Amino acid sequence: MQSNYLKAALSVSRRSLLTGAIAVGVAQLLTGCQTSPDQRLVVKFLRDAVPAPMLGEFRRVLDEPASLDFSAEPQLADLFQGLVRWHQTQEDSRDDSGWLPWQRSPQTPHLTLLGHSWLPKAIENQLIQPLGPESWQNWTSLPENPINWRELPRRGDRLWGAPYRWGTTVIVYRKDKFAQLGWTPQDWSDLWREELRGRLALLDSPREVIGLTLKKLGYSYNHDRPQDVPELLDELQALQKQALLYSSTAYQQPLLRGDVWVAIGSSRDILGIPQYGQQLEAVVPQSGTALWADYWVRPANVAAHELSDRWIDFCWQPRIAQQLSLLAFATSPQVLGTPRQNLPESLRRNGVLLPDGDRLQRSEFIELDLGDASLSQYRQIWQQLRRGE
Repeated sequence: MQSNYLKAALSVSRRSLLTGAIAVGVAQLLTGCQTSPDQRLVVKFLRDAVPAPMLGEFRRVLDEPASLDFSAEPQLADLFQGLVRWHQTQEDSRDDSGWLPWQRSPQTPHLTLLGHSWLPKAIENQLIQPLGPESWQNWTSLPENPINWRELPRRGDRLWGAPYRWGTTVIVYRKDKFAQLGWTPQDWSDLWREELRGRLALLDSPREVIGLTLKKLGYSYNHDRPQDVPELLDELQALQKQALLYSSTAYQQPLLRGDVWVAIGSSRDILGIPQYGQQLEAVVPQSGTALWADYWVRPANVAAHELSDRWIDFCWQPRIAQQLSLLAFATSPQVLGTPRQNLPESLRRNGVLLPDGDRLQRSEFIELDLGDASLSQYRQIWQQLRRGE
Protein backbone atom coordinates (compact mmCIF):
# COMPACT_ATOMS: atom_id res chain seq x y z
CA MET A 1 0.00 0.00 0.00
CA GLN A 2 1.31 3.44 -0.86
CA SER A 3 2.27 5.68 2.09
CA ASN A 4 0.33 8.88 2.79
CA TYR A 5 3.45 10.78 1.82
CA LEU A 6 3.56 9.14 -1.59
CA LYS A 7 -0.15 9.69 -2.17
CA ALA A 8 0.24 13.38 -1.36
CA ALA A 9 3.27 13.71 -3.61
CA LEU A 10 1.56 12.00 -6.51
CA SER A 11 -1.48 14.27 -6.20
CA VAL A 12 0.66 17.23 -7.21
CA SER A 13 1.59 17.83 -10.83
CA ARG A 14 4.93 16.17 -11.54
CA ARG A 15 5.92 19.05 -13.73
CA SER A 16 5.42 21.62 -10.98
CA LEU A 17 7.32 19.46 -8.53
CA LEU A 18 10.32 19.25 -10.78
CA THR A 19 10.56 22.83 -12.01
CA GLY A 20 9.25 25.75 -9.99
CA ALA A 21 8.47 23.77 -6.86
CA ILE A 22 11.94 22.34 -6.57
CA ALA A 23 13.40 25.84 -6.20
CA VAL A 24 10.92 26.58 -3.42
CA GLY A 25 11.63 23.25 -1.74
CA VAL A 26 15.38 23.77 -1.81
CA ALA A 27 15.03 27.33 -0.53
CA GLN A 28 12.98 26.06 2.39
CA LEU A 29 15.56 23.43 3.20
CA LEU A 30 18.34 26.00 3.30
CA THR A 31 16.61 28.18 5.90
CA GLY A 32 16.82 27.62 9.64
CA CYS A 33 19.48 27.51 12.28
CA GLN A 34 23.19 27.66 11.64
CA THR A 35 24.86 24.28 11.25
CA SER A 36 28.44 23.05 11.49
CA PRO A 37 30.39 22.11 8.32
CA ASP A 38 29.78 18.46 9.14
CA GLN A 39 26.05 19.13 8.94
CA ARG A 40 26.17 20.84 5.54
CA LEU A 41 25.69 18.77 2.40
CA VAL A 42 26.44 20.30 -1.01
CA VAL A 43 25.10 18.34 -3.99
CA LYS A 44 24.95 19.10 -7.71
CA PHE A 45 22.42 17.23 -9.81
CA LEU A 46 20.66 17.21 -13.16
CA ARG A 47 17.50 19.26 -13.47
CA ASP A 48 14.41 17.11 -12.79
CA ALA A 49 16.52 14.39 -11.12
CA VAL A 50 15.70 15.07 -7.45
CA PRO A 51 12.03 15.72 -6.60
CA ALA A 52 11.55 18.37 -3.92
CA PRO A 53 9.46 16.10 -1.63
CA MET A 54 12.37 13.67 -1.55
CA LEU A 55 14.62 16.35 -0.07
CA GLY A 56 12.04 17.18 2.56
CA GLU A 57 11.78 13.53 3.53
CA PHE A 58 15.56 13.26 3.82
CA ARG A 59 15.71 16.25 6.12
CA ARG A 60 13.07 14.70 8.38
CA VAL A 61 15.01 11.45 8.83
CA LEU A 62 18.26 13.15 9.85
CA ASP A 63 19.24 12.98 13.51
CA GLU A 64 20.37 16.62 13.65
CA PRO A 65 19.47 19.83 11.75
CA ALA A 66 21.40 20.09 8.49
CA SER A 67 21.88 22.54 5.66
CA LEU A 68 21.06 20.80 2.37
CA ASP A 69 22.53 22.79 -0.50
CA PHE A 70 21.18 21.04 -3.62
CA SER A 71 21.40 22.83 -6.97
CA ALA A 72 20.63 21.73 -10.52
CA GLU A 73 22.35 21.97 -13.90
CA PRO A 74 20.47 21.62 -17.22
CA GLN A 75 22.73 19.02 -18.88
CA LEU A 76 24.98 16.14 -17.85
CA ALA A 77 27.75 17.84 -19.81
CA ASP A 78 27.45 20.82 -17.43
CA LEU A 79 27.94 18.52 -14.45
CA PHE A 80 31.06 17.03 -16.04
CA GLN A 81 32.42 20.49 -16.79
CA GLY A 82 31.76 21.36 -13.16
CA LEU A 83 34.05 18.49 -12.15
CA VAL A 84 36.73 19.85 -14.48
CA ARG A 85 36.31 23.35 -13.07
CA TRP A 86 36.43 22.27 -9.41
CA HIS A 87 39.49 20.11 -10.06
CA GLN A 88 41.29 23.02 -11.68
CA THR A 89 40.30 25.36 -8.85
CA GLN A 90 41.68 22.91 -6.32
CA GLU A 91 44.98 22.63 -8.17
CA ASP A 92 45.25 26.41 -8.49
CA SER A 93 44.38 26.93 -4.79
CA ARG A 94 47.13 24.74 -3.33
CA ASP A 95 49.96 26.59 -1.62
CA ASP A 96 53.57 25.45 -1.63
CA SER A 97 52.98 23.05 1.27
CA GLY A 98 50.25 21.23 -0.62
CA TRP A 99 47.52 22.35 1.80
CA LEU A 100 44.17 22.96 0.16
CA PRO A 101 42.03 25.72 1.74
CA TRP A 102 38.54 24.29 1.19
CA GLN A 103 36.92 27.41 2.61
CA ARG A 104 38.04 29.29 -0.51
CA SER A 105 35.91 27.08 -2.78
CA PRO A 106 32.57 26.70 -0.96
CA GLN A 107 30.79 25.52 -4.11
CA THR A 108 32.86 22.34 -4.43
CA PRO A 109 30.17 19.72 -3.81
CA HIS A 110 30.38 16.64 -1.66
CA LEU A 111 28.51 14.75 -4.40
CA THR A 112 27.56 15.35 -8.00
CA LEU A 113 25.49 13.39 -10.47
CA LEU A 114 27.33 11.90 -13.45
CA GLY A 115 26.13 9.88 -16.42
CA HIS A 116 27.41 6.38 -17.19
CA SER A 117 29.06 7.46 -20.44
CA TRP A 118 30.99 10.23 -18.65
CA LEU A 119 32.38 7.95 -15.95
CA PRO A 120 35.48 6.61 -17.81
CA LYS A 121 36.56 10.13 -18.75
CA ALA A 122 36.11 11.38 -15.19
CA ILE A 123 38.21 8.49 -13.86
CA GLU A 124 40.90 8.93 -16.51
CA ASN A 125 41.25 12.64 -15.73
CA GLN A 126 41.26 12.04 -11.97
CA LEU A 127 38.19 14.22 -11.48
CA ILE A 128 36.52 11.84 -9.04
CA GLN A 129 37.61 9.44 -6.30
CA PRO A 130 36.55 5.92 -5.34
CA LEU A 131 33.67 5.39 -2.94
CA GLY A 132 33.44 3.07 0.05
CA PRO A 133 30.10 1.26 0.37
CA GLU A 134 30.75 -0.03 3.89
CA SER A 135 28.28 2.36 5.55
CA TRP A 136 25.51 1.86 2.96
CA GLN A 137 22.91 -0.41 4.54
CA ASN A 138 20.96 -0.83 1.30
CA TRP A 139 23.97 -1.50 -0.93
CA THR A 140 23.77 -5.28 -0.75
CA SER A 141 20.08 -5.22 -1.70
CA LEU A 142 20.75 -3.70 -5.13
CA PRO A 143 19.85 -6.35 -7.73
CA GLU A 144 22.34 -8.23 -9.87
CA ASN A 145 19.90 -9.24 -12.60
CA PRO A 146 19.16 -8.20 -15.32
CA ILE A 147 21.66 -5.43 -14.49
CA ASN A 148 24.45 -5.97 -11.96
CA TRP A 149 24.29 -2.59 -10.29
CA ARG A 150 27.08 -3.24 -7.80
CA GLU A 151 29.55 -4.11 -10.57
CA LEU A 152 28.48 -1.63 -13.24
CA PRO A 153 30.34 1.44 -11.83
CA ARG A 154 33.32 -0.65 -10.71
CA ARG A 155 36.70 -0.55 -12.43
CA GLY A 156 38.98 -3.26 -11.11
CA ASP A 157 38.57 -3.38 -7.35
CA ARG A 158 37.43 0.24 -7.04
CA LEU A 159 33.87 1.55 -6.94
CA TRP A 160 33.56 4.90 -8.69
CA GLY A 161 29.85 5.66 -8.49
CA ALA A 162 26.66 4.92 -6.59
CA PRO A 163 23.84 4.03 -9.04
CA TYR A 164 20.96 6.47 -8.63
CA ARG A 165 18.59 6.02 -11.58
CA TRP A 166 18.45 4.55 -15.05
CA GLY A 167 16.43 4.54 -18.25
CA THR A 168 16.44 3.62 -21.92
CA THR A 169 16.40 4.90 -25.47
CA VAL A 170 12.79 4.60 -26.61
CA ILE A 171 10.59 5.01 -29.68
CA VAL A 172 8.06 7.81 -29.09
CA TYR A 173 5.15 8.30 -31.45
CA ARG A 174 2.02 10.34 -32.10
CA LYS A 175 -0.98 8.36 -30.91
CA ASP A 176 -3.41 10.01 -33.36
CA LYS A 177 -1.25 9.38 -36.43
CA PHE A 178 -0.78 5.70 -35.62
CA ALA A 179 -4.47 5.27 -34.82
CA GLN A 180 -5.03 6.15 -38.49
CA LEU A 181 -2.37 3.66 -39.58
CA GLY A 182 -3.88 0.89 -37.47
CA TRP A 183 -0.63 -0.23 -35.85
CA THR A 184 1.93 1.07 -33.36
CA PRO A 185 5.73 0.74 -33.31
CA GLN A 186 7.04 -2.18 -31.29
CA ASP A 187 10.60 -2.68 -32.50
CA TRP A 188 13.40 -0.99 -34.40
CA SER A 189 12.42 -2.70 -37.67
CA ASP A 190 9.18 -0.67 -37.71
CA LEU A 191 11.17 2.49 -38.42
CA TRP A 192 11.86 1.21 -41.94
CA ARG A 193 8.16 0.84 -42.85
CA GLU A 194 7.05 2.76 -45.93
CA GLU A 195 4.30 4.65 -44.06
CA LEU A 196 6.95 6.53 -42.08
CA ARG A 197 8.89 7.92 -45.06
CA GLY A 198 9.84 11.51 -44.14
CA ARG A 199 8.08 11.28 -40.76
CA LEU A 200 10.98 10.13 -38.57
CA ALA A 201 13.32 12.06 -36.25
CA LEU A 202 16.63 10.37 -35.42
CA LEU A 203 19.11 11.28 -32.71
CA ASP A 204 22.18 13.13 -33.94
CA SER A 205 24.40 10.40 -32.50
CA PRO A 206 26.41 7.84 -34.48
CA ARG A 207 26.45 5.29 -31.68
CA GLU A 208 22.67 5.50 -31.20
CA VAL A 209 21.69 5.40 -34.89
CA ILE A 210 24.29 2.85 -35.98
CA GLY A 211 23.61 0.93 -32.78
CA LEU A 212 19.85 0.60 -33.29
CA THR A 213 20.49 -0.52 -36.87
CA LEU A 214 22.96 -3.13 -35.64
CA LYS A 215 20.36 -4.20 -33.11
CA LYS A 216 17.78 -4.62 -35.88
CA LEU A 217 20.27 -6.86 -37.69
CA GLY A 218 20.86 -8.99 -34.59
CA TYR A 219 24.17 -7.46 -33.47
CA SER A 220 25.25 -5.57 -30.37
CA TYR A 221 25.30 -1.78 -29.98
CA ASN A 222 28.95 -2.31 -29.11
CA HIS A 223 29.90 -4.47 -32.10
CA ASP A 224 33.62 -3.84 -32.47
CA ARG A 225 33.84 -4.29 -36.26
CA PRO A 226 30.77 -2.56 -37.73
CA GLN A 227 32.42 -2.25 -41.15
CA ASP A 228 32.41 -6.06 -41.35
CA VAL A 229 28.59 -6.15 -41.28
CA PRO A 230 27.86 -6.28 -45.05
CA GLU A 231 24.27 -5.02 -44.96
CA LEU A 232 24.83 -2.26 -42.41
CA LEU A 233 25.42 0.69 -44.73
CA ASP A 234 22.47 -0.22 -46.98
CA GLU A 235 20.21 -0.42 -43.94
CA LEU A 236 21.47 2.93 -42.66
CA GLN A 237 20.90 4.58 -46.03
CA ALA A 238 17.37 3.20 -46.14
CA LEU A 239 16.76 4.51 -42.63
CA GLN A 240 18.08 7.94 -43.59
CA LYS A 241 15.44 8.15 -46.34
CA GLN A 242 12.83 7.77 -43.61
CA ALA A 243 14.22 10.67 -41.58
CA LEU A 244 12.96 14.24 -41.66
CA LEU A 245 15.68 15.40 -39.29
CA TYR A 246 18.55 14.40 -37.04
CA SER A 247 18.56 16.07 -33.62
CA SER A 248 19.20 15.09 -30.02
CA THR A 249 17.41 18.16 -28.64
CA ALA A 250 15.04 19.69 -31.21
CA TYR A 251 12.77 16.78 -32.16
CA GLN A 252 10.03 17.45 -29.61
CA GLN A 253 8.37 20.44 -31.29
CA PRO A 254 8.17 18.78 -34.75
CA LEU A 255 6.67 15.77 -32.97
CA LEU A 256 4.05 17.89 -31.20
CA ARG A 257 3.23 19.79 -34.41
CA GLY A 258 2.73 16.52 -36.26
CA ASP A 259 5.53 17.11 -38.78
CA VAL A 260 7.22 14.09 -37.21
CA TRP A 261 5.15 11.03 -36.34
CA VAL A 262 7.83 9.00 -34.61
CA ALA A 263 11.13 9.89 -32.96
CA ILE A 264 13.97 8.32 -31.00
CA GLY A 265 14.81 9.79 -27.60
CA SER A 266 15.87 9.20 -24.04
CA SER A 267 13.10 7.91 -21.79
CA ARG A 268 14.03 10.69 -19.34
CA ASP A 269 13.30 13.38 -21.93
CA ILE A 270 10.20 11.71 -23.37
CA LEU A 271 8.49 11.14 -20.02
CA GLY A 272 9.13 14.79 -19.14
CA ILE A 273 7.13 16.14 -22.11
CA PRO A 274 3.86 17.55 -20.69
CA GLN A 275 1.85 15.99 -23.54
CA TYR A 276 3.18 12.52 -22.85
CA GLY A 277 0.31 10.11 -22.29
CA GLN A 278 -2.09 12.39 -24.16
CA GLN A 279 -0.72 13.05 -27.64
CA LEU A 280 2.37 10.90 -27.25
CA GLU A 281 3.14 7.30 -26.32
CA ALA A 282 6.47 5.46 -26.13
CA VAL A 283 7.74 1.91 -26.26
CA VAL A 284 10.98 0.13 -25.36
CA PRO A 285 11.87 -1.91 -28.50
CA GLN A 286 11.34 -5.66 -28.23
CA SER A 287 14.80 -6.57 -29.49
CA GLY A 288 16.46 -4.44 -26.82
CA THR A 289 17.73 -0.91 -26.65
CA ALA A 290 20.44 1.34 -25.26
CA LEU A 291 20.51 1.81 -21.50
CA TRP A 292 21.69 4.87 -19.58
CA ALA A 293 22.36 5.42 -15.89
CA ASP A 294 23.25 8.27 -13.56
CA TYR A 295 25.56 7.85 -10.57
CA TRP A 296 26.39 9.84 -7.47
CA VAL A 297 30.14 10.48 -7.57
CA ARG A 298 32.52 12.23 -5.18
CA PRO A 299 34.81 14.90 -6.69
CA ALA A 300 38.53 14.36 -6.25
CA ASN A 301 40.10 15.64 -3.04
CA VAL A 302 36.76 16.10 -1.26
CA ALA A 303 36.89 14.46 2.16
CA ALA A 304 34.50 11.62 2.93
CA HIS A 305 31.34 13.02 4.47
CA GLU A 306 28.81 11.21 6.64
CA LEU A 307 25.85 13.17 5.25
CA SER A 308 26.76 12.29 1.67
CA ASP A 309 26.81 8.60 2.53
CA ARG A 310 23.49 9.00 4.33
CA TRP A 311 22.01 10.59 1.20
CA ILE A 312 23.23 7.82 -1.10
CA ASP A 313 21.83 5.14 1.16
CA PHE A 314 18.56 7.05 1.65
CA CYS A 315 17.96 7.02 -2.14
CA TRP A 316 17.95 3.20 -2.08
CA GLN A 317 15.36 2.79 0.65
CA PRO A 318 12.57 0.80 -1.06
CA ARG A 319 9.85 3.37 -0.36
CA ILE A 320 12.04 6.29 -1.47
CA ALA A 321 13.17 4.37 -4.57
CA GLN A 322 9.54 3.94 -5.62
CA GLN A 323 8.82 7.63 -5.04
CA LEU A 324 11.84 8.60 -7.11
CA SER A 325 10.73 6.30 -9.93
CA LEU A 326 7.24 7.83 -10.02
CA LEU A 327 8.30 11.47 -9.79
CA ALA A 328 11.63 11.87 -11.61
CA PHE A 329 11.11 10.41 -15.12
CA ALA A 330 13.53 7.54 -14.43
CA THR A 331 13.74 4.36 -12.39
CA SER A 332 15.71 3.58 -9.27
CA PRO A 333 17.90 0.46 -9.58
CA GLN A 334 16.39 -0.70 -6.29
CA VAL A 335 13.01 -1.16 -8.02
CA LEU A 336 14.36 -3.99 -10.19
CA GLY A 337 14.96 -6.02 -7.05
CA THR A 338 11.40 -5.57 -5.78
CA PRO A 339 8.73 -8.13 -6.75
CA ARG A 340 6.35 -6.50 -9.20
CA GLN A 341 3.33 -7.28 -7.04
CA ASN A 342 4.85 -5.13 -4.29
CA LEU A 343 5.19 -2.07 -6.52
CA PRO A 344 2.55 0.67 -6.98
CA GLU A 345 0.18 -0.11 -9.85
CA SER A 346 1.15 3.07 -11.71
CA LEU A 347 4.74 1.81 -11.79
CA ARG A 348 3.90 -1.79 -12.66
CA ARG A 349 1.85 -0.67 -15.66
CA ASN A 350 4.46 1.75 -17.02
CA GLY A 351 6.36 -0.16 -19.70
CA VAL A 352 8.84 2.69 -20.19
CA LEU A 353 9.82 3.07 -16.54
CA LEU A 354 9.70 -0.67 -15.96
CA PRO A 355 10.22 -2.67 -19.19
CA ASP A 356 9.64 -6.39 -19.05
CA GLY A 357 12.60 -8.58 -18.18
CA ASP A 358 13.17 -9.94 -21.69
CA ARG A 359 13.57 -6.45 -23.18
CA LEU A 360 15.99 -5.50 -20.44
CA GLN A 361 18.00 -8.70 -20.91
CA ARG A 362 18.45 -7.78 -24.57
CA SER A 363 19.45 -4.19 -23.80
CA GLU A 364 22.92 -2.84 -23.14
CA PHE A 365 24.91 0.23 -22.19
CA ILE A 366 26.75 1.95 -25.02
CA GLU A 367 30.42 1.61 -24.14
CA LEU A 368 32.85 4.31 -25.19
CA ASP A 369 36.05 2.34 -24.64
CA LEU A 370 35.84 0.00 -27.63
CA GLY A 371 39.32 0.99 -28.76
CA ASP A 372 40.51 3.51 -31.32
CA ALA A 373 40.16 1.16 -34.30
CA SER A 374 36.51 0.34 -33.55
CA LEU A 375 35.53 3.92 -32.80
CA SER A 376 37.21 5.04 -36.02
CA GLN A 377 34.99 2.63 -37.94
CA TYR A 378 31.87 4.13 -36.34
CA ARG A 379 33.04 7.64 -37.27
CA GLN A 380 33.77 6.64 -40.86
CA ILE A 381 30.40 4.97 -41.32
CA TRP A 382 28.63 8.01 -39.85
CA GLN A 383 30.50 10.46 -42.06
CA GLN A 384 29.82 8.35 -45.11
CA LEU A 385 26.13 8.18 -44.25
CA ARG A 386 25.68 11.87 -43.54
CA ARG A 387 27.55 12.86 -46.71
CA GLY A 388 25.06 10.74 -48.64
CA GLU A 389 27.69 8.41 -50.09
